Amino acid sequence: MQRKQIVIIGAGVAGLSAGIYAEQHGLHAILLEKNPSVGGMCTGWYRKGFYLDGCVHWLTGTKEGTLLNEMWKNVDAFSSQDDIIYLPSWGTFEYEGTRVTLWRDLKRAEREWKEISPVDSKMIHKFFKMVSDFTKVELPLDLPLSMIPLNRKIGLGLKVLSVWPSYLKTMTQTCEQFAAKFKSPAIRFALTKAQIGEGNLFSMIYSYATVVMGDGGIPKGASKPMVERMKEKFIALGGTLKLNANVDSVAIKNGVAKGVKLINGQIISGDYVVSCLDTNYTIKRLLRDQYKFPSFQKRFDDPVRHQAPSCVLMHFAINKDNNLPIPYTFECEPFSVGGVSIKHLTIRSYSYDESFSRGDKTVLSVMVDQSNVEYPYWRKLSKNRELYLKIKQEIAQEVRNRIINKFPDLGELDVLDVSTPYTFNHYVNTSNGVYMSFLFTHRDPMFAHSGLLRGLKNFYLSGQWMQGPGGLPIAMTQGKFAIQRICKKEKLSFIFSPVRQKTKA
Repeated sequence: MQRKQIVIIGAGVAGLSAGIYAEQHGLHAILLEKNPSVGGMCTGWYRKGFYLDGCVHWLTGTKEGTLLNEMWKNVDAFSSQDDIIYLPSWGTFEYEGTRVTLWRDLKRAEREWKEISPVDSKMIHKFFKMVSDFTKVELPLDLPLSMIPLNRKIGLGLKVLSVWPSYLKTMTQTCEQFAAKFKSPAIRFALTKAQIGEGNLFSMIYSYATVVMGDGGIPKGASKPMVERMKEKFIALGGTLKLNANVDSVAIKNGVAKGVKLINGQIISGDYVVSCLDTNYTIKRLLRDQYKFPSFQKRFDDPVRHQAPSCVLMHFAINKDNNLPIPYTFECEPFSVGGVSIKHLTIRSYSYDESFSRGDKTVLSVMVDQSNVEYPYWRKLSKNRELYLKIKQEIAQEVRNRIINKFPDLGELDVLDVSTPYTFNHYVNTSNGVYMSFLFTHRDPMFAHSGLLRGLKNFYLSGQWMQGPGGLPIAMTQGKFAIQRICKKEKLSFIFSPVRQKTKA
């Protein structure tokens, strides 16, 4: 029997995941990528002989025995726990000479925080109790919500109910509102700077809890080796990968997706089409704005309320033997980036991973906060290439000077590369220059969607935009969800995880 053909647009983590699961379940996947390499936003590159990472700071799903761990191993993101690096903390924050650390060891962290501010002991205990509660619930990311059996939904509901007070308290307030209840300015600083953007307290505590429970390690080499392994798995299964294949539009006949048309005019036919690109780009550009997605568009058109994170990402070469906490956030003299006043910096030394070393040097990265709100500034600036490059270098020098001022014994910092929100747009078609989906805030519930568009058959939206706040685990699972939905329609049996099945055998 001839296999049904799935055309997948975008060879990022979602597209690679969709392609692997398609090939594992009797479908043939043709994976199209506009760039000369796979990975999308999950990527690494080389500058001046140094390997730079553009994505992974920690990865949910590195804890052996979890559902996500099995899924990551199934797509060959990593094959062994030996491939994972665990850092001792989620970050250290310095305010007016006082260091506050979010240690993986909760007892140590709580003890140190109470030593910093005895007057906040009660609130400190509440905070770490909520973190502990969040380590007890594993989200069911193996199946789309509509496919989860009733008994599992009930079981999950009971687990959540057992820690419901913590969930309720964190979903309804911002980090700033919670931090205001502490007397210590250093602890307030840590609580408000641990999370990028304006997400709610839930997002921050859940992320920290992930690291605490050993589920937030870092694959060696971070992004590029991870997606290269996924690519090799896809090809080994029989999938077809076409690089430098820029899609112009989705081919549609009588309301049914029939394939895609490339920029060069070539038609790639398929029984189904899955787009793993930025959702707004897919709707407006590839579908020519013929199919409406009002729940998404409402958020996209109001960036002030519905923010999504972006950044100016800088990489420097520094001495490998630098003894910096990883990562490290500190106050700095204010400077402006994209119209935003920057008053703190978060730096990350990669001295823990030899992949980033060159001789006695390693890489230091800095992410300066931006969002979808600032993207128009970067889009306009990019029109003047000379000025754009000049502003990038000026920002790098501003950051470099502040790091040297803070750490005068650090030695020379050589600028290796500077990426902006426009860089993200240019390489991966993020229409507002962001690297993740909408933040989960105290005002708005978590965004989730099936990926189906009314009036268009055999077409699926996929990727991190289908479930806020996005990120790599969501991208990977959403790629799988698209194939699960196709398998259901084709009446094909879907085996969740060959890894688990082999283990039982």
